[in-house]
Amino acid sequence: MKLLRYILLSWLLLIASTFAGAQELLRFKGQLSAYTHLNLDNEYPWWNGVRYIPQLNVNIPTVNNRLIDFEASANLYGNIGMSDLTNYNWNGRIKPYRLWARYSGSQFELRAGLQKINFGSASILRPLMWFDQMDPRDPLQLTDGVWGLLGRYYFLNNANLWLWMLHGNHDPKGWEQLGTHRSLPEVGGRLQYPAGSGEAALTYHYRVADGSALAEELLPAESIPEHRFGFDAKFDRVVGYWVEASWTH
Repeated sequence: MKLLRYILLSWLLLIASTFAGAQELLRFKGQLSAYTHLNLDNEYPWWNGVRYIPQLNVNIPTVNNRLIDFEASANLYGNIGMSDLTNYNWNGRIKPYRLWARYSGSQFELRAGLQKINFGSASILRPLMWFDQMDPRDPLQLTDGVWGLLGRYYFLNNANLWLWMLHGNHDPKGWEQLGTHRSLPEVGGRLQYPAGSGEAALTYHYRVADGSALAEELLPAESIPEHRFGFDAKFDRVVGYWVEASWTH
């Protein structure tokens, strides 16, 4: 999986250098945020932090209204807590944020790489927070992505079908308590369909959880098959209302 990431990153850099002179194909932007916090009861009363997310997009139009595009971005952040100029604690990190390639048309898209996959109708209590960790209190709505392949098809009646395969995401995602088995992919899909004044959707996901950390204490096996089912719907009449539920077996 690491080799695939390096290949994808190299391909993005090659495309970027090839089309660097065409501003309509190459776009660069960034997001900068910072905070400061003072609490005299803390060991380090004054905390400061900064985060920068540079983002590079490359768009390559093709025939028949098809598009090939790429996105690469990084998450650079650091924090420092201080009681005075000689007593402080700091940490920081640089990690990939998004790194994907996409082929799309008027009714479909196929996207591969490190990407955000999220769905559902709720915004605060989210049973369908399967692949992201967005905090409703965060105005920037930042979340780590997942490595995988996602395909979506949009029907003419506004229904849409999602299919995905994930691999290389060992750490727990969303509400997961256990990580995913390193050598086995995850697969799933979602069908979203118009329903009256709104829409409803059914979602399914399968993975093999890694129970090795608990195998000796609680679980008889290191590999735990997991089936996940989800339902959500939202409607807009006099007021908007929604329902969202998830069941894991």
